[in-house]
Amino acid sequence: MDAKEEQEQIRRVKLFNIVIISVFAIIVFAALICFGIYKYSHTFTTDKWNSNTENRKKIVSDMLNKHKLVGMSEPDIIELLGDEDSEQSSFKISKEYFPPETTIVYFLGVDYMDFCWLIISLEDGVVRSYCIDVT
Repeated sequence: MDAKEEQEQIRRVKLFNIVIISVFAIIVFAALICFGIYKYSHTFTTDKWNSNTENRKKIVSDMLNKHKLVGMSEPDIIELLGDEDSEQSSFKISKEYFPPETTIVYFLGVDYMDFCWLIISLEDGVVRSYCIDVT
């Protein structure tokens, strides 16, 4: 192998390394973008909650992690989440009756074929419990 062939071999190896590093960098960059989009679409804000009622199930867990609902007053809940969406009285999973006068219900979206709901139970105007259920 003469010097010219050796230089050509070195050039090919450098080019190969550049291609491999570029591909790896693109994959990492794409993964970061996807993570950012996922994180943004699953982060709770009051505006997102009120503007996109069909996809609340994506952000409800972030909302429950950020805000301790138990102990909040009814006006605080209304300020955070807006007016309730519907007055459902019974649900599938819990098989429990929730009286409309002491319950605030928010539609979370459709999961497969079931409608998902956030059910907040009040006692003396203060949240005593909440659950997620389906109809």
